[in-house]
Amino acid sequence: MKVNLLIVFLLICGIAESQTLKLKPGQKFSYEAIDEVELNDQYKNKSYEYWQTDFEVAARNKNTYTLKVTPRVFLTKWGQNILDSSVPFEEQPAIFMSIAKKVLTISSYTITIDELGNITSTAGLPEIQAAVLSKLKTLKIPEDNQKHAELLKNMYTEDLLKKYASFFSSKDKSPKRIHQIGLISNAAIDTTEKWFSKAGVLTSSPHTIHRFSLITTASQPLMTEAKEKLHYADYYTPIAKVTRQIEELGQLFNREKGSQTIEAIILKKLDSLDKGFAKDDFQYLGAKLGVLTYLNGGDYWGVLQKVPFEYLPSESDIENKLADQLDQGNLSNVKRAIELCFTRFKGDFYYPINMSNTASTIHNKFGGLIFRMQNRDSLQTAYKIITDLEALKIPIVTDMLKGMKTYVQAKLAKDQTELAEIAATHFNSPFDMAGRYRILIYDELVKKQIPDSIKLAYIDYTIDVDKNKIEQINSGVIENIKPFTFDVFLKGNKVVYKKNLADAYYRRSKLQKSSEISYLQMAADYLPTQQDIADNQHGLIDEYKFTPFVPYTDLFLASGGTAGMTDEAKLNKYVDMVILEPERYNTLKENYNKAYPKGDFKSFFSKALKSKLPAVPTFSLTERSGKVVGNKDQQNKFVFVDFWGTWCGSCVAEIDKIEAVHLKNPAPEKLLVTTIACYDKKKNVDDFMAKEKYTYEVLMSDGKVEKDFKVSSYPTKLLLLPNGVYLTISYYSNYDDILSKYLKWEI
Repeated sequence: MKVNLLIVFLLICGIAESQTLKLKPGQKFSYEAIDEVELNDQYKNKSYEYWQTDFEVAARNKNTYTLKVTPRVFLTKWGQNILDSSVPFEEQPAIFMSIAKKVLTISSYTITIDELGNITSTAGLPEIQAAVLSKLKTLKIPEDNQKHAELLKNMYTEDLLKKYASFFSSKDKSPKRIHQIGLISNAAIDTTEKWFSKAGVLTSSPHTIHRFSLITTASQPLMTEAKEKLHYADYYTPIAKVTRQIEELGQLFNREKGSQTIEAIILKKLDSLDKGFAKDDFQYLGAKLGVLTYLNGGDYWGVLQKVPFEYLPSESDIENKLADQLDQGNLSNVKRAIELCFTRFKGDFYYPINMSNTASTIHNKFGGLIFRMQNRDSLQTAYKIITDLEALKIPIVTDMLKGMKTYVQAKLAKDQTELAEIAATHFNSPFDMAGRYRILIYDELVKKQIPDSIKLAYIDYTIDVDKNKIEQINSGVIENIKPFTFDVFLKGNKVVYKKNLADAYYRRSKLQKSSEISYLQMAADYLPTQQDIADNQHGLIDEYKFTPFVPYTDLFLASGGTAGMTDEAKLNKYVDMVILEPERYNTLKENYNKAYPKGDFKSFFSKALKSKLPAVPTFSLTERSGKVVGNKDQQNKFVFVDFWGTWCGSCVAEIDKIEAVHLKNPAPEKLLVTTIACYDKKKNVDDFMAKEKYTYEVLMSDGKVEKDFKVSSYPTKLLLLPNGVYLTISYYSNYDDILSKYLKWEI
């Protein structure tokens, strides 16, 4: 028994000794490590980092050691990039993290550790922070959302320095040290933390696997593993390297957009890159599209036509090429293009992040072609494309195309039984354009003389679908739709469904004489308003190509349904039409004078406009000449305002029209012409105006005015009225013509 106890005692002593560091001044050694982190937050973000650190024992003081620490290598997965600190500064991505990691590999700091390997202090952080800031400044690395100094303060901390040197203390209880030199040879530490918001809500529970290994030979197994996992060899192929260079040119353009020289600089750099690749290298040409899309002189569309769909690098490029082919009536690549959009770019979510744009392209271009088709063979071809896409068994694609498929079936159908089955087909998903297709299918049922009972059931269900769509959008939540997608892409569809509902109510009014007037009134009530146009002008323009604008208010007023309405109510109803079609102003005035021979029409009209249009928000902006312009300077005038930017291609493409209105002002005593440059630099505006020799007034946005006016796209044209409200002027209108009509208004 005594012998056994002695053995146990000796084992315990051996373990204790092996857990204590035995280092000597001057001793050098290196570690390599990997951290794999899964945040387990709503975005399911992951990070992966490899690093290698050199150590030198600087001093020993009883049971503590001072070590010089020099990080040597970092391989970090950062977005789509691999940050490799072994690459020279000039080849590093022009981002904070890349440069900061590189600086760390040419810096050193010290740590103090106790005999158990616990880090008790660090020294050298301020010097590293200063070196990073200096290098960022020297290389002119741009600042994005946060200042570099703030990023350094938040990210380059004492905890970070400890992390890159944390190889001496193992959190598990098993003996891991190498007895001869007192170091842990390797370990894997698996931890999960919990992060809470200030309100105590769990926001994330990051799971970290920290592995490290003492480098004792020329072999570095963790580096080999990291390079394989990061596909390092693929990352440094010629096409991968040039793709990153082109992406950086795109970032440069976005940082300097609006500069009158940036396009020439980028085109010159592209010419240099061209020399390293063949003229028919589709991978390279595809990569070039990433920056050509920004440049007016870069021949984006010419290059796009050369590159096969399979080599196109982004979903938007596929959509653009497909749209161009469909505009020419070419259906040959529809299936392949859509398949690529929903396989190669499917993303991590239920709906791809670009789903709304892709669906709009398909419905407006492919659906538009189907809408115009009269030839039966062409319709059969379109139908086969849709059924071939269904065969891919991608649920979101099948759902998206169900309305379109049913519409094609309705156009092809001749048999009444078949038409009845089509009328009973239901479809209703976020991206299927149900409101549009149900109206088009209904019109086919009417054309093919389906019985009224079927038409009645069909249009009543259509009304319910449209109302449910509007209610769903009002609720703010749609299943499987992320908040960003909802707010940016789907919220504006409420305007389109209102238009669909107006069309449905109008068709319902024609089915039963007894309810005609009430449904006509509802059609007039849901007719898109001036505010609807402001909210989603482009959506309405697309919709009117399929189901044109009909003045339902006119039809309602002419139907005799106003018998119970007061004269003022009737006139107010007509004001809605005048806002949309200003040339109706004289008719409104005549009707008012008939109803109120001694009335004050000007006062009535101004009051009605104030009740129907948004008020002009207060603003005070500086014109580029230095003078301050505000609401008080524009009182009692019509003010034609263009919200634009030198960075906006669509704005610049038609800004000459604004100059023309400014120079040929039809009524200078009544009309002011001004523009507001948004998200722009004064130098860019000054250079642009000097280059083009334009003379219109340019107010520089304060970053608030566009939000106050609810501007969501550029360019946006508004007309401020003398009574303090404003309306939207449609993009690419004949501005001289439309303004001359509004200027006849007496307000």
